Amino acid sequence: MSINVLNIRYSRMAFILAVLTVTLFVSSGCYNTKTGEVKVGGAITFDLPVFPKTGSHAVQVFSEMHYSPAYRSQEVPRILPPEGSVPITGAEVKVFDIENLKMMNGQAHSASYDALEAARVYEVNCQVCHGQNMLGDGPITTLSSARGDGSKVYDGAVPVNLVSERVTSLSDGEIFGYITWGGRPGLAAASRGKESTAIMPQFGYLLTEEQRWHLVQYMRDQNR
Repeated sequence: MSINVLNIRYSRMAFILAVLTVTLFVSSGCYNTKTGEVKVGGAITFDLPVFPKTGSHAVQVFSEMHYSPAYRSQEVPRILPPEGSVPITGAEVKVFDIENLKMMNGQAHSASYDALEAARVYEVNCQVCHGQNMLGDGPITTLSSARGDGSKVYDGAVPVNLVSERVTSLSDGEIFGYITWGGRPGLAAASRGKESTAIMPQFGYLLTEEQRWHLVQYMRDQNR
């Protein structure tokens, strides 16, 4: 057996042991999830990793790995821009008010619209829930769980039918706002400065302003 295989097995065993250790301390009530501090019997104190995201929406279903930074071997982590800095192209104005959204349009991005690229963006980000034909019947709604009991992987609210009058009657700006902030619930949460608990991601953090306006145009094209 090669040394690399042994190293992989030891790494897996160490990871499993670490998970079991954290689970044990959490279940025993001596692990502080906010600080990572562990107290055992009042005599032993040490720190474990902190899990800041807790509650009913602790796990993000869509981690959007294709937007995560990737590093080559020996490459140092990228230096992020200072907080509050503005790109040379200008910062996007965040709009939460429905009446203001209704007055917005994507005319500034219409010249760069590419139907094939917009279709690709839809396929990567939206099709899993809203479906190939935008009927709200994406794979996530029918995928069976691995438990073998007939249950589904996802049993939450049914994704919105994007060709229904509920959507087609909206203005371009409203659709753009819902894409940006994660649907109606996400927009409502963002307008109050709260974290969204909706299953739909807030694509304002994942797609560029231009890509989101192109998605609006793509949806309009498919509904004609």
